[in-house]
Amino acid sequence: MDAVRAKFPEPMYSESQTARRNVDALLRHLHETGTRRNGRIGEGESWLIAAIREHGYFPFGGIVVRTSATREPYLVVADRVGEEDFPAWTPPAPPVARRPGDLANALAPILRCAAQLRFVDPHFDAGVDAFLEPMRAYLLAAQNRRSVGELQIQIHFAVSREDVGQLARIRSQRVTEDEAATIRLDACERRLKPILRPGVTLLVFAWGEGPRGQKMHNRYVLTEVGGIAVQHGLDRSAAPETDDLTVLSKEQYEERWAEYSAAGAPYRPIRNCSFAGDPAVAT
Repeated sequence: MDAVRAKFPEPMYSESQTARRNVDALLRHLHETGTRRNGRIGEGESWLIAAIREHGYFPFGGIVVRTSATREPYLVVADRVGEEDFPAWTPPAPPVARRPGDLANALAPILRCAAQLRFVDPHFDAGVDAFLEPMRAYLLAAQNRRSVGELQIQIHFAVSREDVGQLARIRSQRVTEDEAATIRLDACERRLKPILRPGVTLLVFAWGEGPRGQKMHNRYVLTEVGGIAVQHGLDRSAAPETDDLTVLSKEQYEERWAEYSAAGAPYRPIRNCSFAGDPAVAT
């Protein structure tokens, strides 16, 4: 950022002062909402060549350049903005098939760059393949990065009275809310732990109805840089259905991020558990 600011001399005219303020505002926004990578520019290598090489390993949403003689789908050329459309600048956002691969691919841009991931679905149950298979795809996409040291993953689900009643009918015996939560938490550890890379920890929360009757309902993928509403849910569909993934507004995101923070949740905590990927075995 200092390098960008250095390109602008100390302002002497009002136009220069306005331009510098705009640049400062943009840089603050990028610093607050952007994500960082630990890629490196090689000796004698230009930043653009390094960026294209990095894009080949772990794709960016796009690469912004001032000018370019070539046309590539991943480039956004500032000199031609307004004259032509750039796929990387305005990517298409069609409905997404509710299949594990399609859902993970649609969410990949946020899964692979965020350091904090919170998956929210009141009905999530790792013991059910319809939930397990997409979550496996989400976790694999999120861990497809050079280093997972900063990656923090959470899953939030609800245990309702209906859930407890249904489980009691299936078992033909009385079941407590705590027991129903434990069954689903155990399924998470048993079925999701083998998917985690060494050093990655997954924290799972089971929530009950809040003190004023608040119930979990909507489904989200929340990160420190923004959130996505997944209308139907994080599970796959047996039927050929599609879903609309919607980017949350700043105000929506801030409220949901606080809602699914342990300190600010309006729901009643029942139980939680955490587990990590097994350490790598030396060979």
